Amino acid sequence: MNFKFNYVLGAFILIIGCFFTSSTAFANYQSEKLQTSIIQGKIIESQHKKPLEFATISVYSVKDSSFIKGAISNKKGVFVINQLKAGEYFLKVEYIGFNSFVGENFTLNGVEKRVLQTPIVLSVDTEALSEVTVQGQREFARVELNKTVYNISKSPLADGGTVTEVLTTIPKLSVNANGDVQFRGSSNVKILIDGKISGLLGMNPSEVLSTLSASDVDRVELISTSSAKYDASGSSGIVNIIMKRNRTKGFNGSTSATIGTKDKKSGSFSANMRTGKVNFFGAYNYKADWANRDYHVERLIYKQNTLMTENADVDFGNRYHVGKLGMDYLINNNNTFTISATYRDILQNWNGTYDYVNQDLLSSAIPNLSYRTSAVDLDLQSWVYNASYIHKFTKKGQSLSLDFAHTDNRADNSGDYYWFDGSPENKSNSTSDFYKTARKETLSQIDYVHPFGDNGKFETGYLYRSNEIDYEDQYDLSTAFNYKENIHGLYAMYTGIAGKFEYELGVRAEYSDIETNSDFQDDYFDLFPSVHLSYAFSDKKQFQLAYDRMIYRPNSGMLNPFQNLRDPENQRLGSQSINAYYNDNIEMSMAFDRDKISYKTTLYFNYYNKLINQYRSINDEGQAVVSYGNFESKLFSALEFETSTKLNDWWSLNAYVAGIYEEIDPGDNFNFGFSNMWELEGKITSMMNFKKLFKLQTSFRYQSEILTAQGKYQNLYYLDLGMSRRVLKGKGVISFTANDIFNTFRFKVHSSDSEFYNKEILYRETQIAKLSFRYYFGKRYGILRAKPKKSGMRHSEMDI
Repeated sequence: MNFKFNYVLGAFILIIGCFFTSSTAFANYQSEKLQTSIIQGKIIESQHKKPLEFATISVYSVKDSSFIKGAISNKKGVFVINQLKAGEYFLKVEYIGFNSFVGENFTLNGVEKRVLQTPIVLSVDTEALSEVTVQGQREFARVELNKTVYNISKSPLADGGTVTEVLTTIPKLSVNANGDVQFRGSSNVKILIDGKISGLLGMNPSEVLSTLSASDVDRVELISTSSAKYDASGSSGIVNIIMKRNRTKGFNGSTSATIGTKDKKSGSFSANMRTGKVNFFGAYNYKADWANRDYHVERLIYKQNTLMTENADVDFGNRYHVGKLGMDYLINNNNTFTISATYRDILQNWNGTYDYVNQDLLSSAIPNLSYRTSAVDLDLQSWVYNASYIHKFTKKGQSLSLDFAHTDNRADNSGDYYWFDGSPENKSNSTSDFYKTARKETLSQIDYVHPFGDNGKFETGYLYRSNEIDYEDQYDLSTAFNYKENIHGLYAMYTGIAGKFEYELGVRAEYSDIETNSDFQDDYFDLFPSVHLSYAFSDKKQFQLAYDRMIYRPNSGMLNPFQNLRDPENQRLGSQSINAYYNDNIEMSMAFDRDKISYKTTLYFNYYNKLINQYRSINDEGQAVVSYGNFESKLFSALEFETSTKLNDWWSLNAYVAGIYEEIDPGDNFNFGFSNMWELEGKITSMMNFKKLFKLQTSFRYQSEILTAQGKYQNLYYLDLGMSRRVLKGKGVISFTANDIFNTFRFKVHSSDSEFYNKEILYRETQIAKLSFRYYFGKRYGILRAKPKKSGMRHSEMDI
């Protein structure tokens, strides 16, 4: 279509314009580089006059106290800061546990090399060190304009747990019966890594997150109302996982080993080696475990007057090897190029035994007994390639970034199934299936940031993403299924501050088309506005208002019309008659910050129009089939309260409680009608730091009955625990985690319509204990980061 061509052409012009701007600025940068000065000095401590390595040295302008440039001292305490323009400056030196140093004003004239003849001496400040420690422990959550940031890197779970386990300790996040991460009770959440869509997550992000080590995560950002910068797909918000990056000079890294209950084991190794401008990094992770996936089903079918009872004993095995290699090339202070490749080799097994009892309620005949066994295997190999380039212009805050990613997944799926009548000795039938799946995804993205004045910022960018998935049954080629999706996205947004008022306004335009080989074809063009407003009554009190619009397009699992034979009594089939749906989100919040406590109250509304929702029906053979359809609407609203407090020097608490109202209107095309429910959800996390002994974290969650389209989930609750202790002079960490200590985490689902009643209890293995040891080698350090005025943002090593 012509519009599509013009849309892509416009995006192409934008990219060319950004490149032209980048080239011009880079040329200016090379010219200005020849007209700059250098300052050099040395940092020592006062007691023994020894050099201080990794001290933070910052250069500020005398004119407006703005941060200009910075550096980190080397092992001899020496620092060098170059490319300083002519002007008047002052130095500030910071190091954890020492008094900060602020030097006298000095002037640089044109091209010169200023060498400080006297070392800068820092004295120990015990009181300041204590304050830094308290602040670091207290700042579990930080509220920013359009997100809440959770610092999880110091959690005891981070050393021995998985990313999924750590995410469940965060307010608003939970895990459903299938292990999917949920945000405010919805699994339609977008998960990003370092702010980008990651091919590593594949078609099942939650399953991949359960294999990633939490020790590699620095922090997690919850974005309940999206900004125009992010892909508009998804409906309940964004979970942005920020990974740790290590570019410390020399050879550095860590290695770990974990053992757990019921034959669970894992290990990892990660390292980087930086020499000059090149930083090589790599990682390897291994995991092998078995877990229960048992369930019990009772199904009453009204029209047949039959009761079916099923007991499934399923063991799930998961073995994987994941390796990653990459390189950062720090071209200069303004240009960085990064490439990496990740390989995954995954083997999964579902070994199940199913007992079926079918009883005619109007007959006195003996119930019909049957048995079934299955052995289903998945063997997957995956390559993920990434490349990125970042250019920082000479103007502070102006940047251009380019990202490219390509994913190539291939898997063999096989299953053997055997039926037995009356007893396990009477084999009556057998069948097998074998099919191949392949997935290729390519993503290209460009982002440009241009500052205006001291507080304004304009951002724009373009994204292209293609996704193709093939299912090919080797025994029955007529069931082959192909899914293709292409998305073009273009956004613009402006952020500014006017006194106590801060705002972010944006709009995103997206064109997408989806096509399958089963007569499904659709395309969408939409505009997605976003608004984020904030007013600071004081440094301790802040009001926020936000709105966004998102889209959820049918994925391959929703559209695939062919069944999996794992359990014929509980089938899942895609539908070719569904369309994308839209949802509008609005959120109001008030945040307060006191000396030892902070709290936030939020009122949230999410309205879904033509929601894609799964529902259960009964086919002619009396089997349950879960499929997908477009409901008329859904309303989700919540009043939330979250608080974080420091009770004393060693004990802090974080608590969350939400009162929820939900209503679902399926429309007139289904055998069930309108339903609504009031719900309650709460979570409390305790962190105790017994210095020189260990850290102890406990987390308790309660959830009342939760509404579904055809019924409800029963209430549930559970308690998790984590402990960690530093050993070997801080180079090692021993950690212990125990999930669902009292084995109360059970999913009980009730569903019905005019034809049946279904009760299902899922005995997913959740009571798990693990013991881990992690050892760090190389130069590990902490940098006291400078905190600018009127901002919760902090400088990192990459900034300077």
